[in-house]
Amino acid sequence: MTVASQPVRRRALSGLPRAIVGIGLRRRLELLAERQALYRQVSDPARIARHQLEAFNTVWRMATRRYRFYAEWRRRHRLADQLADLTELQRFPILRKHDIEENFRTIAEDARPCGFVGTGGSSGPSTLFPRGPEDHAFLHSNMYLGRSWAGIAPGDNIVLIWGHDHLYGTGIKGRLNRAKRRLLDGLIGTERLSVYHLDQRSVAGYFEKIRARPGAVVVGYVSAIRKLLDFVELSGIDGRDARIRAVVFCSETVFASDLERVRAHLGAVPLIEYGMGETGVMAYSTPETSALTFLWDAFHCQVTSAGELLVTSLQPFRFPLVNYGSGDRVQVLGNAPPLPFRCARIAGRTRTLLELTLRDGRRMEVHSELLEDCLDLVPEVRSYFIRQKGDDIEIAVRALADHDLEGTRRRFLQVIARQCGALDESRLRFSHLLREPYTTAGKRQYVVRE
Repeated sequence: MTVASQPVRRRALSGLPRAIVGIGLRRRLELLAERQALYRQVSDPARIARHQLEAFNTVWRMATRRYRFYAEWRRRHRLADQLADLTELQRFPILRKHDIEENFRTIAEDARPCGFVGTGGSSGPSTLFPRGPEDHAFLHSNMYLGRSWAGIAPGDNIVLIWGHDHLYGTGIKGRLNRAKRRLLDGLIGTERLSVYHLDQRSVAGYFEKIRARPGAVVVGYVSAIRKLLDFVELSGIDGRDARIRAVVFCSETVFASDLERVRAHLGAVPLIEYGMGETGVMAYSTPETSALTFLWDAFHCQVTSAGELLVTSLQPFRFPLVNYGSGDRVQVLGNAPPLPFRCARIAGRTRTLLELTLRDGRRMEVHSELLEDCLDLVPEVRSYFIRQKGDDIEIAVRALADHDLEGTRRRFLQVIARQCGALDESRLRFSHLLREPYTTAGKRQYVVRE
């Protein structure tokens, strides 16, 4: 695959971070260079398909030989030892997180020697997942292969607004892990800011830190980037003074208005990064388009009839995933070639379903994306939280100061009426968003159904 892009303007902090990266991460950089060369050489869908088939058969052979779980999975579901075509993956059962959790004891035993990483944690306790030392090179090269489409390289000036603090652990071990992370970040030219503190004073301080690092690539949760944009917009300062090179949105659903605000208020290139804790980064957008292109040498992807993304590892990870249910809904691209896999956007979690009450008393099940997209079309809305309890849906919003709540509600109802004209509007209640809720991992919560 060839991804045409214009590299965004670069300004490294100094030669030291790049030199340290070149010495300390030599194998990772070599792997990255090998993969970049592969992408330059291979763009034909038929050749990509052959590469994926060969890679899958190698991974599947290793998985069924090493793991009792996968050997039993193959036996129980009568799966082939090797595939002649990757379309045969459609016959494989969907692997779910609970399948791994229920068989974790034998998986952990068969994966050793290895470490474990906590994945998830957004809505509850983290799930442990095997990681081998070889995995880190794959994860790193995946990240910078996608970022290289926008001219971003290891050792560049990065400001990271991030969470997952709970994964460091507690007590002395947790403090040591945090100290180690700060040291490593400093050596490679990265500054890490906490997504747990997004009050106005903290965000103002974050902007000053970014402004002190001209040419920075700002990477953060979507909600954190929105907070930064809100600060720039409401304070009336010129965000372009910070000379931000690019903004990378991560972890949460991105709307077209988010991308446009980055261009308008910061004068920066907006990019979207998509991945999961189980897989690491899987896809990136480019400076020219918000569509996501998946790393075809690392993942095979397919979409269920319900729109859920299924992922299969093509790299020899310590514990590969085969036809794994991401839980994420994707909006497919029309008339796109089958490979490399691309999608228009990640639409949200498959489990976020709400019930709207109609005027005749009937109920209509919809994905929360409907309400979120409608809120996105109300220009004064800057943040929201949707909660369903019984038949009632409360939408708490934070809007620009010169807009009243009833006017915002009326504009929302006008938008949603184009999709659902027979709504019982009394069941949709609006309130002021006084406090934005966050998950354990530091990600912003937007929808809860009780």
